[in-house]
Amino acid sequence: MNQRRTKDAHKKRVYEIIGDFKECRDVLVALGDENRLHILYQMMITADLMGMRVGDIVKMSSLSRPAVSHHMKILKDAGVINVRREGTRNYYYLDPDMKSFKALISVLQRSVDYSSELPYRGEE
Repeated sequence: MNQRRTKDAHKKRVYEIIGDFKECRDVLVALGDENRLHILYQMMITADLMGMRVGDIVKMSSLSRPAVSHHMKILKDAGVINVRREGTRNYYYLDPDMKSFKALISVLQRSVDYSSELPYRGEE
């Protein structure tokens, strides 16, 4: 009976981790593109407190304005960046509370913790 409870607890824990990875899918997709990473690096390097406009990012990259806008939408939808509107101008900035990154870090850490508890399966 004890072994069954352990197995059920194991399954529950694995399914929780799987569910949390699914919830992090958007941020994983957003960070999985080299162009979006380059945009994030530029935003970090520039560290403009007012935010950056699409035109500013176009000047720092080899991407067209529509391509940058597309990447910014993906980053925004994933919760990595936010946008502030001033009239017709949009200023993009890194999300200050970083909820999407914190959720991803949490699920990765729980995966590491879980994996470290498994019995060794390699060659000796």
